[in-house]
Amino acid sequence: MDTEAVSAADFAACLADLEKVNRLTLAARPTLAFLARLTAGWPRGTELRLLDAGSGQGEMLRQIHRFATRRGLVPRLTGVDLNPHAAAAARAATPAGMAIDWVTADIFDLRGVPAPHVITSALFAHHLDDAGVVRFLRWMEETASHGWFVNDLHRHWFAHHGFALLAAAMRWHRFVRHDGPLSVARAFVAADWARLLGEAGVQGARVTWHLPFRLCVARIRR
Repeated sequence: MDTEAVSAADFAACLADLEKVNRLTLAARPTLAFLARLTAGWPRGTELRLLDAGSGQGEMLRQIHRFATRRGLVPRLTGVDLNPHAAAAARAATPAGMAIDWVTADIFDLRGVPAPHVITSALFAHHLDDAGVVRFLRWMEETASHGWFVNDLHRHWFAHHGFALLAAAMRWHRFVRHDGPLSVARAFVAADWARLLGEAGVQGARVTWHLPFRLCVARIRR
């Protein structure tokens, strides 16, 4: 998926199946729980400026928009993805009244976006090598005024083989069937995050495990 040249339609079909995977595995739950902790006590009408790195088709941001609206916050959300097909797919999947900005860019070269209170990512970090993860952690620490949250996979043999069987049974897109087990193999264990946070010089972050096989890193500035 990261390397093969594909049409916009094929890419959108892959992202649509990835959203099915994320709904089935309750992928948004850890991120929304983090945001509930971070915004606890925020008065109604407060603006929530949030940037999502590697936003794909944007389902995470749509759920965040609903979460913020229910709490009486004013969401000002930006999804950033390097692949130009992602922004087109996200716009097509987003209701017209849900104001989310979709940006095609390298997150490290962003220009002209609102300074975020919060940065989130989901299934993004495992696409980076160790040096890239360290750079990403430092960038979030320098850029987000209130905190950041990494929602990613836990590297485990059961998740690896179980996903391969599930994806074949559900007949998901060929990219999903191929890249899903590969993503688990490239993902993290808690010791990886401890090492990477240390290399990045980040203090005060918490690494937590969430069912099923999600390993997340949370940083809230009080």
